[in-house]
Amino acid sequence: MARSFGAAFCLLMLVSCGRNSNHPQSNDANREAANHPAPIRSFISFSQKSSDQLKNYQVRLKTSLGNITVGFFPDVAPEHVRNFLRLCQMGFYDHTAWHRVVRNFVIQGGDMGSRNPPLQIAEASGIRRLQPEFSKMKHVEGVVSMARGDALDSADTSFFICLAPQPVLDNKYTIFGKVLSGMDVVAKISNVPLEGSKPRERVELIGTEILEVTP
Repeated sequence: MARSFGAAFCLLMLVSCGRNSNHPQSNDANREAANHPAPIRSFISFSQKSSDQLKNYQVRLKTSLGNITVGFFPDVAPEHVRNFLRLCQMGFYDHTAWHRVVRNFVIQGGDMGSRNPPLQIAEASGIRRLQPEFSKMKHVEGVVSMARGDALDSADTSFFICLAPQPVLDNKYTIFGKVLSGMDVVAKISNVPLEGSKPRERVELIGTEILEVTP
């Protein structure tokens, strides 16, 4: 029993630990094919969108190994969804790295410390810490959840995608989305050669594209 608890604690620490001790390292959404989402070309104030309206948006993560499309759960985590869409729209995630991979656990991205070029000071002021929006949703394969440090309100930009069910994370991290397509790409990222939990060669999140679902 003690060994089982120790393994679970280690998994929690893998998501919580960041590049330093204060930084995180940490509804059916399957409508993509039927609704033909179209890329957004104009600025959108996501803070003004209701939860129902936020359901109409998806994000395509363009990585160096292929594309991953994510749908959202604004009913349970509206502020996390708004924040993620805002950061994507502002280009914060462009040229960041999938900086952390733990096989059969998670792949993690969105750390601004991995961004090339780095954010300017004025840009970094746009990063917000988020209050938790825990829910009864489960961390199953393909779920997108927000990484954080020890403090419950320390989530800001870094997020992870589950590679398998992770009940040890349930109700401790905020689930805000799920992979709609591109789990094969997620698998590719999870299987790159590693040094510890860091890919030996940079796997880049080249850019993001906000998509609008057409009913």
